[in-house]
Amino acid sequence: METRASYVLIGAFVMIVIGAAFLYILWLGQAQREYDEYDIIFTERVSGLSVGAAVRFNGIQKGEVDTLSIDPEDPSIVIARVHVDKDTPVKTDTKAELELVGFTGLAIIQFVGGSADKPLLKEASEDRVPTIKADASGFAAFLEGSGDVLAQANRLLSDENIEGIASIISNVETLTGAFAENSDEIGTTLKNIDAITADLAEVTDKLDAAATGLQTFMEEDAPATMAEVEALLQQSRALVEDLRGIADENRSSIRVFADQGLGQVAPALSEARRLFRTLDAMLREIDRDPNAYFFGERAPEYAGSDN
Repeated sequence: METRASYVLIGAFVMIVIGAAFLYILWLGQAQREYDEYDIIFTERVSGLSVGAAVRFNGIQKGEVDTLSIDPEDPSIVIARVHVDKDTPVKTDTKAELELVGFTGLAIIQFVGGSADKPLLKEASEDRVPTIKADASGFAAFLEGSGDVLAQANRLLSDENIEGIASIISNVETLTGAFAENSDEIGTTLKNIDAITADLAEVTDKLDAAATGLQTFMEEDAPATMAEVEALLQQSRALVEDLRGIADENRSSIRVFADQGLGQVAPALSEARRLFRTLDAMLREIDRDPNAYFFGERAPEYAGSDN
């Protein structure tokens, strides 16, 4: 009986030690690894996010995704419950975003920001598991817009557009061939263009010189010329005033001459015109036959006949 009692004691002691060791291991694990839980609310697609995906705070991994579920009241909402280290400073204004990891197609949850003067979310929240509404990330926007991009790409690569692009390429090839076949003429044309450009440059230089001369004239010579013209105008104005004064002083004499003298001038002019016509006739006769005019005409002499 004593031997059996000792075995029972030994067995009980071993079981106690094993249980104590197991409890110690559980306590040690709990002490070494404690988490805070948060529910991240997504109102967009979470493609690439899976259970066990990393949760980072400002780029540093601080936890992982524990579960993924859909809100039974709103199927468009996805709830991701995450475990993060207790020392993670998740503040009331900390944001959560879905972030793509490289080009693998996998996604993680990124905690961003948080003000130093704000309280910790786990202390301020009354819920057992505080919630954080995720912001729309660039990755999510890309996923949402990818359908539109693909649709636009399909429209761009439609058969009609492809035929149009092929036609453009064909026209470019034709134009290039035409340039190659007429390279000599094109070279001549370019030389002519160069010559025309040189002539235009020369004309431009001449115009610049003319403009410079005109500017010099306007700045230097024009004032003196305008002064001389103004002086001449003043002299002309004075002469006109003098003539006007003379006309005013002799207005009565001019009127008498116009009334009487002009009546006598007309007959005198008529007589002078008649005299000029007579002299013209005389000069014509003298020119035609001076002897006949001055000595008179002689009768012709005939020789008598011998009988």
